[in-house]
Amino acid sequence: MTSSPDKESKKTPPAFDDIPSFVRATRVTGVSAHPSGPVIATVCEANEKGTAFVSQLVAIERGADGTLTARYLTHGTESASLLAIGGRGEVYFSRKDGTEEEKGSAVWMLPPSGEARVVLRRFEGVDSLQVTDTGVVLTASVLPSAKDLAESDELAKKRSEAKTAAVLYDSFPIRRWNVDCGPTVRHLFVAPLPELYGEGELELAEVDTPPAPEGGDEWRLASAAAGPDGATVLVTMQARNGITDTTQVWRLDFAGALGTVGAVPSEAMPTVADAEVSYEAAAVAPDGTWALLGSYLRPRAGQVVDDELLRLDLATGELTVLTDGFDNSDTGAVITESGNLFVTANRRGRGGIFKLQNGAGSLLTDDDEYAYSSLTYSAGHLVALRSSVAEPATVVFIDPENGAAEEAPRLGADLDLPGELTEITATAADGTDLRAWLAVPETDGPSPLMVFAHGGPWGSWNDWTWRWNPWPFVARGYAVLMPDPGISTGYGKRMVSRGHDALGDEPFTDIMALADTAVARPDIDETRQGFAGGSYGGYMANWVAGHTGARFRCVVTHAGLWDIETMSKATDNGQWYTWMMGELPTGGTQASLWSPHLFADQIEVPMLVIHGDKDYRVPFNQALELWQDLQRLHPEAGNKFLYFPDEGHWILKPANAQIWYETFIGFLDEHVRGAEFTRSELLG
Repeated sequence: MTSSPDKESKKTPPAFDDIPSFVRATRVTGVSAHPSGPVIATVCEANEKGTAFVSQLVAIERGADGTLTARYLTHGTESASLLAIGGRGEVYFSRKDGTEEEKGSAVWMLPPSGEARVVLRRFEGVDSLQVTDTGVVLTASVLPSAKDLAESDELAKKRSEAKTAAVLYDSFPIRRWNVDCGPTVRHLFVAPLPELYGEGELELAEVDTPPAPEGGDEWRLASAAAGPDGATVLVTMQARNGITDTTQVWRLDFAGALGTVGAVPSEAMPTVADAEVSYEAAAVAPDGTWALLGSYLRPRAGQVVDDELLRLDLATGELTVLTDGFDNSDTGAVITESGNLFVTANRRGRGGIFKLQNGAGSLLTDDDEYAYSSLTYSAGHLVALRSSVAEPATVVFIDPENGAAEEAPRLGADLDLPGELTEITATAADGTDLRAWLAVPETDGPSPLMVFAHGGPWGSWNDWTWRWNPWPFVARGYAVLMPDPGISTGYGKRMVSRGHDALGDEPFTDIMALADTAVARPDIDETRQGFAGGSYGGYMANWVAGHTGARFRCVVTHAGLWDIETMSKATDNGQWYTWMMGELPTGGTQASLWSPHLFADQIEVPMLVIHGDKDYRVPFNQALELWQDLQRLHPEAGNKFLYFPDEGHWILKPANAQIWYETFIGFLDEHVRGAEFTRSELLG
């Protein structure tokens, strides 16, 4: 049973043919819980002017009659970011405190009843916070010359007042995705639990992290995972070696409760200091006897990316692979109080929750529609976000015994789809079974087709997205094909390996096989097709542009790879260079064989190029190189370049998202339908 939120909702039902309302629709972005019961969802709403999103925290509570209700915990114009939920029912979140400078941040603690109060003020905020039965584990970034947090904050204020953001680096990388790495180094702190009521703040004590091996590179703290009793903290330490990193997991044992100064690092956990494999401490089991580690095999030429979950016995140090019989990569994991391990994973264009036992996974959720994320655990139930290509995320409670799901009150916007979602299949050249989603409008006569290539390349069209959403296009009469080709997840590890060393081969031919199936339908107009993609999908759009002649009337590429070699040397991801520039077992490199720029002269249709200046994963130079080639080789083709100086890899601001959709659709209407191009009003 459910009931509606106690707050007058700001939800605006998204009208898919009204882009401003769609891009500003209220959405649920996360959920977290404590085993004792508190469940907190994060909801993003557009501010009153519609110029930015503000995140608020909402408690999902079950009444005595079993009814689920939703209650807003935070309000106002400032975003609240959930940090942790304590066993006493308290909630920790970060938000500006209103007393510091504009850039100042604070950690707030909201008790089970009463008002929230600030328990820690920091100019630079905190990186993470965990709550155990006995204390708080916190990581925070500190300027290298500062002796403590207070001095670091003063130096940060001086830098801000001096209007400088200069950084002197001594290792790679210098930036990540959309943000600069900055000059700070992450430190580990512990503190006793603060009083629930009163004025007490966190009394932090810094903990020494493990030293670097003698003669080795400097170790830096990457992350920490605390045990529920506060006696054990596992830290993931990272060292840079050129453009790659080495990781190890260490155990910190505390004599008594957290907050006791003088934690002593024991021996490193049995993870190999290997630049080929990255390790991370994910969680400590509720009984404190074992921990969950993640391992990630980096992609290399001739070496397919792979990941595993490992069980670390904290008494013996023995490592056991938990996923050696599980053919899909997990996307999230949780350990219940009974010690059972559940994971989420993609599954043939959908997703599922699996129970891992004896190296294999048994499917808990037997529905054939949804994908799951943000998996957590509360009072005998699994809790997660559930969505699909046709339905935005909502919070669900799941019985860990039979998989029965119960929806919490819907916090996001309601919607009415303008078409129908169906599924199509095809067979690849090598006999592999292929599938895709096809969204078809409610119109008479055959519809023009848009093919959307997903990013990653490790990914799948299996859940709701507010970016690259098919339904605004469907509302305008386009059918949208969302194929999962080679390297897609949810189809087993063999599917991931297909095309791993040939980005423009199997993934491309798979997409074309599915597109051929789509256009063979009587409700699809074969003569009117377009192609689009972002990130790796942008690479595929660029590849398609040079390899399909005039089949597609236009191509839209967002944050797409154009020249693999120059991309390899400019991206924030050092692994990309070793993968793309490494000699293949069959000869050559990905850069020499599969770079779209090598086929620039073969492009026959107009392209819309979209890129954000602050994209560090696929650097902006990729768009500039593509644009120059288009203007040099095809100056009369009708190409356009949509540039966002204030965005990165993703287009996140409401007004920019509106411009993105309106320009995208206007370009399609011009070239696929032959209509006059309509310029977004916000472009001036």
